[in-house]
Amino acid sequence: MKIHFSYYNQYKNGIDIAFADNTLLFLSCAEAEKNLHTTPNSQRLIDNLAIDNPLLYAALALDCELNAWADAMDEEWCF
Repeated sequence: MKIHFSYYNQYKNGIDIAFADNTLLFLSCAEAEKNLHTTPNSQRLIDNLAIDNPLLYAALALDCELNAWADAMDEEWCF
């Protein structure tokens, strides 16, 4: 399926993805992040990812890789 567009929906705290065949998908950020163990910095990075790159956020959340991505990014940003 070809993706038509995606964006972070601030009113529902989730990712809306629309496909070319008029299929809509909603991914709740609250549900995707409920079992994550994050630091304030990694939570900031996750929040920015959802807003700036919602497709990558959705892919990581659906593959259960969001925590691993956040940990890797958190280590990269530590001084």
